[in-house]
Amino acid sequence: MYTEYMLEKEPLEAKRKKTLNILEENFAHGAIDVDEYEKRVDIALNTSIEADLVRLTSDLTVIPEDSPKQEAQNRSTPLHAKQEDTIAGILSSIHRRGEWLPAKKNRILSLLGSVRLDFTKVALPAGVTEIDFFCVMGSLDVVVPQGIKVDISGLPVMGSIDNRIKDPLERNCPVLKIRGLALMGSVDVKPPRRRRWKRW
Repeated sequence: MYTEYMLEKEPLEAKRKKTLNILEENFAHGAIDVDEYEKRVDIALNTSIEADLVRLTSDLTVIPEDSPKQEAQNRSTPLHAKQEDTIAGILSSIHRRGEWLPAKKNRILSLLGSVRLDFTKVALPAGVTEIDFFCVMGSLDVVVPQGIKVDISGLPVMGSIDNRIKDPLERNCPVLKIRGLALMGSVDVKPPRRRRWKRW
């Protein structure tokens, strides 16, 4: 158990970082599920009370630092860059691609414009990354590679919401939770385009 260790005299931010690391390691090893991991991370990021940090890991074990799963998790799934972010394409086009850092909760507005979010080279943190969209006579394209689960629902009003992503076989994979309204607009969630080799 980690309670006594967390009671050592350390700055609050140092304790917060250790708490987040322990939660991440336990999630990677299947000790807690996605919902529980997300709930505890939210508390850890927002609390200013040390006792809360202690309680979050009191029922978990410390996984050795040389654990292969932990090393892989630390390399591939960093924490979210920030809690919330807003991306607006109003009479314009916005394209996020490459190694960009999504927030935990991303608000997307597409008003007579287009927004494209390409997660092909993004190392999503473990747990849930949220996308809340509002498309009015605009479009939202979300490119999702293998190994990411898509949980999508929304209301199309004279518009369309399409999901072409199959659920991955991996357990405890990152999740994109997509919700919103498409009013005379379109939302398309799709895999990366396959490269076609030209014949000479």
